[in-house]
Amino acid sequence: MDNCEGYADVLVGLQYGDEGKAKVVDALAGEYDIIARFNGGSNAGHTVVTKHSSIKLRQIPSGILHQGITLYIGSGCAVDIVQLSKEIKELAGIGIPLQGRLFISSRCNLVQPVHVALDRTHGHPIGTTGNGIGPCYADRALRVQEGSRVSWLIKDMLHDTDHALEIMMMRYSNWIADLGDAADNMLGVEYSQQGLLDGWAVVKEFVVDDPLFLVNQVRTGAKVLFEGAQSVLLDVTHGEQPFVTSSHTTPSYAFVGGDLPCKYHRKTIGVAKAIMSRVGAGPFPTELGGIHSARYCDAAISQGKNQDFERSSFDPIRLLNSGDGFNIGIALRILTGEYGTGSGRPRRIGILDVGQLSQAVALHGIDEIFLNKIDCLTHFSYTPDSVIPILFGDAPNRTIENFLPFSISNEPLPPELLRLLQLIELKTECKIRGIGTGQKRNDFFLFDSLSTHTPSHHDS
Repeated sequence: MDNCEGYADVLVGLQYGDEGKAKVVDALAGEYDIIARFNGGSNAGHTVVTKHSSIKLRQIPSGILHQGITLYIGSGCAVDIVQLSKEIKELAGIGIPLQGRLFISSRCNLVQPVHVALDRTHGHPIGTTGNGIGPCYADRALRVQEGSRVSWLIKDMLHDTDHALEIMMMRYSNWIADLGDAADNMLGVEYSQQGLLDGWAVVKEFVVDDPLFLVNQVRTGAKVLFEGAQSVLLDVTHGEQPFVTSSHTTPSYAFVGGDLPCKYHRKTIGVAKAIMSRVGAGPFPTELGGIHSARYCDAAISQGKNQDFERSSFDPIRLLNSGDGFNIGIALRILTGEYGTGSGRPRRIGILDVGQLSQAVALHGIDEIFLNKIDCLTHFSYTPDSVIPILFGDAPNRTIENFLPFSISNEPLPPELLRLLQLIELKTECKIRGIGTGQKRNDFFLFDSLSTHTPSHHDS
C-alpha cells in the first residue's frame, strides 16, 4: 500500500444482531473519513441515542452525527427508495441535512413493490422484517423470469426512470392479479408509481454513477470504516438455514459489497453484547425460557404484546426474583430495552455464549472486540442466586460459570467485571478494546489494555 493511500477497517456484529454496532461506529467515527454500508437494506435497524433524542437509522450509515464524515451506501445493499427518502427527510427535519455527505452507488439493487408484498406475505415463518430485502436479493440471483428481467438497479432509474417504473409496477400488478382480491392494494399508495416517483425525487441527488468512487477516495488518503448490517450468525452462507438474513454479513464481503479492493483492509472489529438477543425464529442455545420464550415472542405482535404492553403489565424486579428463566427473560428485555427498532416486537433474550463468540472471532478474523450492555449484567443481582451466568466452551463440553454482580462507575473496573473481561479475552484469544455501559453516546469506555484496569471515558 502506498504511503499516501488510506485504508479500510470492517466492523461487524458477532451474534444475532442488535449488538449496538451503531453505538461503536459513533464512538469510533472520529478516526475515519468515510462510514460505508456494504450489505442489507431497510431491514437493518441502528439506533444512536443522543442527549436530546434517539435517532433510528435503517439504511443510512451510523456516522451521521459527525458532520465532516462522508457516508456511502455500497453496491451490495438493497435500496428501498420509499423508505430511504423518508429517512433522509426525517434527518433533515431534525437539523441533519445530508447534501454533500451521502453518496449511494448506482449499482445498488432496487427493492420493488412486489418484493415488499412477497416478503409480507411469506416472510413470517422465519421472522423477516417484511421490508422486501430477501425477495430483492433473490431476484438479483434470478436475473430473468419467463423471459423478462426481474432485477433492477438504481442506475436503471437514473438512465430511464419511466421505463424502470413501468416494468416494476407492471410486475406488481401481475402479482396482484395472480393472487386475487385478497392482495389488492395491500401496499397502499406508499408503493404506488407516484409514491416511488416521490421517493426517487428525494434520493436521486445522492446517487453516484462511478464504480471507482470509493477507490479514488482511498487512493488519496481516505480512511474508511465499513459498517455491517445484521450480524455474522445470520449470514446467508454461515448462518443456520433458513433462519438467516438474505445477504452476506461477514467482514470478507465488505470489499465486494463496499466497492473497494481488499488490499486496503487493515483490521476487523467485532461487536457483541453481554446479554444476547435474537429477533425472529431460529436456533438460540442460551435463550432464557427456551421454547416457551421463542413461541411467546413469535406471537407477541399479533397478540398486541409489544414494548408498551410488557412495560405496563410486568414488574421486572418481581420477575427476576422468581428465578424462572422465562420470567427473567421478560424482565431483562424490559430493563434493557430489547425490542425491535422499528416494530417494537420483543426480542428473545439469552445469556452470553462465549464459546459461540470464540468461534465467530476465529472464523472471521476478528482483531478486537467491543462488548456492549455490560451494565445490563447488574440486573442478575435481583435473581435468587444473585450471580451472573455466562456460558463457556463448545459442545459437548459446555459449562455455565457464575460471576459476582458489580456496579459500573467512572473509576477503575470493579474486580468482578475485570475478571470476566479478562476471561473472555483469554477464551476468544482476542483483545477487548471497549465496553458499553448504557444507552447514551458517552456511556462508553475504551481501553489500551485491560491490564491497566483503568478505562478512558468516551467523550462525545
